[in-house]
Amino acid sequence: MRVDKRLLTAGALGAAGFMLSLPVLPASAEFASENVQTAEPGQTFVAADVVEPPVEDVSASTPASAKFTESTGELREDFTVSRFDLVMSPVPAGTPMGDGYGYRTPPCAGCSSFHKGVDWNPGAGSAVRAMANGTVSEIGNPSGGLGVYVVIDHVIGGQKISTVYAHMAIGSLSLGVGDKVTAGDTVGAVGSTGQSTGPHLYFEVRVNGTTPVNPIPWLAAHVNA
Repeated sequence: MRVDKRLLTAGALGAAGFMLSLPVLPASAEFASENVQTAEPGQTFVAADVVEPPVEDVSASTPASAKFTESTGELREDFTVSRFDLVMSPVPAGTPMGDGYGYRTPPCAGCSSFHKGVDWNPGAGSAVRAMANGTVSEIGNPSGGLGVYVVIDHVIGGQKISTVYAHMAIGSLSLGVGDKVTAGDTVGAVGSTGQSTGPHLYFEVRVNGTTPVNPIPWLAAHVNA
């Protein structure tokens, strides 16, 4: 049987045209097996559409404080740091309290009728702690009404606060004016110097360094240790 060479040439050209009609896909394109369709007789093989992953909308999940950095193409967070001033009670929790803040019947000759602070009774010789970081601005000796005492200036929440620790034991105060103290440092020991009826700590809080306030609610609002 003789085959016409012209028919063979036409068939070859048709096959070449069919191959040229196929789409050229980039080497990086990957197809899942379920996305590939098998060509039926008489049909042209067609690849399924490549499904691109959705682009995440960062505007919905990114905090308002996040900002886009054009130089790096990354998101960054803005952080603000609040000032933290450590404040603590000068005596342990549960320490018995004598006279409170305000008007009273003077307990001794020369004692005041308006008590500008509070009296705590943790026991003679008990340590007296600095309420917060600060600087010693004044000290006193046993001859005055407050006996052995120290005044410490602090900055609490941006405001000047002065604290007074009085009637301490002789020889227990080793601080001097200008000395720096840290919250919790021992400033002296409970005694009964000055106009005192027994061992106790007189504690006073002065706002703006001059105005005495009730130490109990003030401490309740500021103590964090």
